[in-house]
Amino acid sequence: MKKTKSILISSIALFLIFSCASNPEVTSEKKAENHKTHTSRTVYEETPEDKFIKSLEGISIKTTGSPKEVINGRSFSTPFIFQVTSADGSALADFPVTISYPESKSEGQINYNKINLRTDENGNVSFKADETSFAAKAKVTAYPTPDTDSASLLERLKAFSAEADWKVRSNLATKGAVLFIWDFNERDRPEKNSNDVQAEFRSRGITMVGNGPVNETSYIGKPQALYKETYAIIGGNQYGYLIYGTIKFEQPVTALEDESGYSCVFKSEIAALSMKNGTKIYSSEMTYESKGKNWNECVSKGKDKLAELIVNDIIYGL
Repeated sequence: MKKTKSILISSIALFLIFSCASNPEVTSEKKAENHKTHTSRTVYEETPEDKFIKSLEGISIKTTGSPKEVINGRSFSTPFIFQVTSADGSALADFPVTISYPESKSEGQINYNKINLRTDENGNVSFKADETSFAAKAKVTAYPTPDTDSASLLERLKAFSAEADWKVRSNLATKGAVLFIWDFNERDRPEKNSNDVQAEFRSRGITMVGNGPVNETSYIGKPQALYKETYAIIGGNQYGYLIYGTIKFEQPVTALEDESGYSCVFKSEIAALSMKNGTKIYSSEMTYESKGKNWNECVSKGKDKLAELIVNDIIYGL
């Protein structure tokens, strides 16, 4: 009896050993699994961009000096100054810094230039701009000089940059301007020259601005014809600019769903020509949503606010 049981156990063990050895699928699957585990490992290599950003750890740039705003045609009284420090707050001398600043403007778009400087023994870089030649409200930016000008690297450098305001007001106050800006009603028909824009100019002490001699709706959308007729009447030296455009209802006055009042949306399209030669030197589009407890309040508040936005943009954009 014992002998039979021993033989049976030996046979089963021998069968199992033989089955495993003769089953290539088990071995192949195990090898494939090992191979898969091995090949899924990837080694990350730092790019030159990553290494450059890593080299800036602890470095900080801050604005320590910026000039007050000036009128177009004048120079800033003081330079733009930026300081570079290390992680412990100590100044970094001879550190390369790039300054990006407004250089020119065409069709209302500001074009920027760059200059590469190095910090002095106190970690400072000083940038003195040339005499201004256009109005603008923009920024001067300082950042570590990159190895390349790739868009991705410049985007990452924003974390290490500093900015200062570049404010140049238009010479409108001394040059003067004539206006041809028409208010439209809710039926999209022109009604009158905008009193709101003119009043906003005067509230800021700019008095050499008034409605032009041409007051016919047929000139709406015809800037060159408007310019020629205006020039024929007043010439090109009495006023510096011809500012024209429209203020319309983008959305009529409508009652609010919660019955708390009314809402309306205004849209302005404003542009300006030089009275000397008729060259277009400014353009803008704006929308503003106004709310009020009744129709009159909604409309008057909306037009007042939009006039404020228009004049502010002209002062720094013309």
